[in-house]
Parts: sequence; C-alpha cells; structure tokens
Amino acid sequence: MKKEITTKDLMALNELMTFENWIATKMQFCAESVTTKSLKTMFTEMAQSHCNNHKKLLEYLQNNSSDGGSK
Repeated sequence: MKKEITTKDLMALNELMTFENWIATKMQFCAESVTTKSLKTMFTEMAQSHCNNHKKLLEYLQNNSSDGGSK
C-alpha cells in the first residue's frame, strides 16, 4: 500500500539520501587511503552499508511516488 509523501517528507528524505551518499563516498575514500587491512575492511563495509541505506530510501520513494518513480 502506497503512503502519501508530503513535501516535508521529501525534503527530509532528500537530506537523508544526500547524507547517505556523502558518507558512503567518504568511507570508500578512507578505505582506499589506508593500508591497514582491518581498517580497509571496516571502511569498505561501512561504505557498503551506507550505499544500501541510500538504495533502500530510493526504493521507498519509487514505491510510494504517485507515478511509480518512473520519471
């Protein structure tokens, strides 16, 4: 069942998606910058987790938009 997304909701989701994308990029940069294997693994896992969060938010928007998120 679709939920109506308000302008306020869209603004909050936009801010959250921007953050998730930004932090994933930063974590990936950190992973590429360190040489310690355990830190590299940790940063890579964190980057992937934030990418997944971004993807889930995008799917939520697509599933609940009035046009199905096709535009």
